[in-house]
This record gives sequence, structure tokens and C-alpha cells, in this order.
Amino acid sequence: MNATDIKNTYLNYIKENAVFNDVTDTHTEVITPFIDPLGEAIGFSIKSNGKHLTVTDDGYTIWNLSINNIDVTKKGRRQDIFNSLLHFNGFDLHDGAIERTTGKEHLGQVIHDMTQLLMNVYDFIQLTPNNIKSQFLDDVKSYFMKNEHYTVFPAFSIAGKSRLEHRFNFVFMSKGISKIARIHNNITKQQVDTILASWLDTSEYRRKEYGDTEQLYIIVSDEGYNNIKDDHQIALQEYGINILNFSDKEQLEIQLGK
Repeated sequence: MNATDIKNTYLNYIKENAVFNDVTDTHTEVITPFIDPLGEAIGFSIKSNGKHLTVTDDGYTIWNLSINNIDVTKKGRRQDIFNSLLHFNGFDLHDGAIERTTGKEHLGQVIHDMTQLLMNVYDFIQLTPNNIKSQFLDDVKSYFMKNEHYTVFPAFSIAGKSRLEHRFNFVFMSKGISKIARIHNNITKQQVDTILASWLDTSEYRRKEYGDTEQLYIIVSDEGYNNIKDDHQIALQEYGINILNFSDKEQLEIQLGK
């Protein structure tokens, strides 16, 4: 299979396995093919007021985290990470609900963004009581933005052939090459699928803008790096996508430094 075949297979999988249920004339429930760490499908709602559409989780995410002893409403590192993820993906919090209001023409993009956001929330804010992994994203940002050995620009998007915009955490200018990076706590099958889909969907734009010379790096936590399954690593490496252990600062500088 070539890159186009894989991208189409992934997009068809999403199309065939996402479920849209009409709750009322103005309320549609979306159930994605992706699952949270408890094995439940990640879902949310689309509500219409006749003029605008609101994509919302109806407060479920914060509630789901809270019953598993994760409080993102209390000031602290978890709340900082949670708010950072909201901002990065373009969402706001209203009365405990994650929401974004949009028009019909941008609804597909917002559905895509909400799906990515909820997956990232569960990736970075793990469902364990004494979790320190929620600091990981903040630690990565702080390290790169304050380190003079890197020329780095944060938080940008690339438009794909599917007309969806795909968000990446950083772009590094390293030895004359643009190196794009995404940050993940762990690499799961779901993460591999979304990484490949984003990278392949943006290939046309990248070829036009950069001559297809840029590279993609996935930066993961030490625990996540040591737990990567061989087939996940092989799948990414087949497309030249490199995985870096954030704990290995020497390798980070070699690969991403000036």
C-alpha cells in the first residue's frame, strides 16, 4: 500500500465507524471509533440554535476525570495542562463543558479538533490518582522554549488534502531542515493511526511549501518510549517518522538542535 491508500483506508475507517445519532431536531450525538483509557468510546454532542452549531462534551470529560480522582478544575499543574490543551485545539470551557461554536462550513474541522482534543486530554492526564505524567507536556514546552540550543516555533497547523487542518506542537529549524514535532505521553494504536493520517494528509501541502524535505518527530515520555510496541514503531518508521525519548537530551539536541 502506498501513502494515498493508507490515508484513504484510515479516512474510510473513520467514516464507516463514527456514529451520528439524532437525539432531537437540534441535538446530534457523535460517537467516534476511538476509546478512552477506560475502554469507553470517545463521544460528544453537536447542538444547533438555528444560527450556529455548538460542539460540546456536555461536561462529561471533567466529570469522567473527577470520578477517577483527577481534578482539572483545581489550580495546579493538571489544570494548567488541561487549559493548555483547550487553547491549543481552540476550545473553551463553559460551566464545566468543553465547547466551540461554529458555522456549518467549519463543522467538519471542529469535529476533527474535538476528537483530537479529547484523545490528548486522556493521553496527558492519565486516569491514575498519583499521576505525575500530567507535567510532561509542560516540561517539554519549557525545555525547548528556554533552551538556546534550539530554534523552535510552537503550535502551528498544516492544511491537508481532506481540507482538515492538522495541529503540531513545534517546528524546529535544524541544520537547514524544517523538523516538525508532536508530543505524546504514550504511543498507542490510535495515536499511530492519527499521526500517520495527519502526516499523509498534509503531504501535498508540505511538498509544495518545503519540497518534501521536512521531517516529523514524535517526542514521548521515558515510560512511553520504553513501552512502545515494535509494530507501532515499525509503522511510523516506514514513513520516516522518528520517535525520540524526551529523557535522552543528547539525542534531542543531535536530532533537533541548531
